[in-house]
Amino acid sequence: RTTLQETGMMMAEARKAALVVESGRLVGIFGFKDMMSRAIAKELPLDLTPVSTVMTPNPEAVSPDTTVMEALQIMHDNKFLTLPVCESNGSVIGIVDVMDCVYASGGAEGWRSIFSSAMECDDVTETASVHSYRSSSVRSVKKPQKDNARPVSKLRPKKPILQNESETVLAVTQMLASKRGDAAIITDNSGGLAGIITDTDVTRRVVAKQLPASSTRVSDVMTANPSCVSMSDPATDAMVTMVENRFRHLPVTDDSGAIVGVLDIAKCLNDAISKLEKSQEKGSSAAEDAVKQMASLQGAGGNQAAALQALLGPLLSQAFGGQSSPTLRTILAGKPSTIVSPRTTLQETGMMMAEARKAALVVESGRLVGIFGFKDMMSRAIAKELPLDLTPVSTVMTPNPEAVSPDTTVMEALQIMHDNKFLTLPVCESNGSVIGIVDVMDCVYASGGAEGWRSIFSSAMECDDVTETASVHSYRSSSVRSVKKPQKDNARPVSKLRPKKPILQNESETVLAVTKMLASKRGDAA
Repeated sequence: RTTLQETGMMMAEARKAALVVESGRLVGIFGFKDMMSRAIAKELPLDLTPVSTVMTPNPEAVSPDTTVMEALQIMHDNKFLTLPVCESNGSVIGIVDVMDCVYASGGAEGWRSIFSSAMECDDVTETASVHSYRSSSVRSVKKPQKDNARPVSKLRPKKPILQNESETVLAVTQMLASKRGDAAIITDNSGGLAGIITDTDVTRRVVAKQLPASSTRVSDVMTANPSCVSMSDPATDAMVTMVENRFRHLPVTDDSGAIVGVLDIAKCLNDAISKLEKSQEKGSSAAEDAVKQMASLQGAGGNQAAALQALLGPLLSQAFGGQSSPTLRTILAGKPSTIVSPRTTLQETGMMMAEARKAALVVESGRLVGIFGFKDMMSRAIAKELPLDLTPVSTVMTPNPEAVSPDTTVMEALQIMHDNKFLTLPVCESNGSVIGIVDVMDCVYASGGAEGWRSIFSSAMECDDVTETASVHSYRSSSVRSVKKPQKDNARPVSKLRPKKPILQNESETVLAVTKMLASKRGDAA
């Protein structure tokens, strides 16, 4: 029942996401990006809106006996920035974020060798291709350049989201919400760098101080003249700078001072861990030596799709013969929808989902208020033994999901899914009316199908840097039905796809036991 205003003031003081607890049990989590995109951007009355209406319900939690490195691995694999911590009996201990774990496991200097070794494993070209923006004044964090140091361009900075300093906080948050971003670069009237504002700043400097987002200029609450790094600066020094100064985001310039990107420490950490995992598979002693300085990072296989992202533009034209990508409106025409009300039971919702083979959209008064997917059914309902015929879907749905326009192209939808690790996307008109839902396979089939994507996959394999024989744990199988195709001499093997480690259960187990195990490991298949 705590209001968003009260919640925001607590979050600002503690600089932490909020845990929503009822009767001593964790029922939800609400973070800085949620405050920005689900509340401020949607102009909700903060002093009247209870946090329960916009929180993410029933988040997964970890034990307080989880090691710091295990927590970092869980965050990496699941793209989390925060982790609730609860005892086995359900009592809430607190919350940790990625920077807590970094500082607790060696801090900036302790991670220097990790970052350095990750750079050794990188396969990105020296100069990243990103759009450039003029900057008249840039305060750059400069370090002496070592001859063999990998440059910041190796970190693949994200394309900057730009807004003018004359814009209101409401306009900036609405733009960030529409682009699913968490930081905007603020420019002056000449196009130069004026500042940066993040989702955390919005809570600390707007919500906590009870400023009206619709009339507060972003220039009044941004971080002015932020530190920057250049594309040619040493990548390791840039990441250490972020850790040392507790920067989540760091603007990136080219050598002439033009703004060309933004570094996100969470993405940098994820990429570093992924590269070390891949180098461990290849037997790299350099990576092993770096990891040994802190702790073992083995045990998971977080796959990164950056190569595919970089290839999408030029390869799609090649793969699909220059044809324009269809829109979501086209592929949804005539498709059955899985729309339920907040009061629909999980049993009824599940039956509709099973028939349509789609996640459910929760709609009230013609407006999208939530989404409920197959993994939600497994981990939030079945694994927790909720009574399906008595539990309304509103209690376990993900509230206020972001939606895209039906005029979004299929390839734009695929890019959004890739960037945000989504499997599904609700589709709504600009007036809020719900059109339907698409998933990743809808988009794949609508943009060429298996044959159309063959050249994409082939080209992605060419860019892969995994050895021909991946090192994966092996399990005996007395009978396996393998899908065999004639082997071409130059064909890349399945090991190039870096299969995830299998989650195993015996056939004698109950569905409840298996779903509980999958929920604990955040898996979706056993």
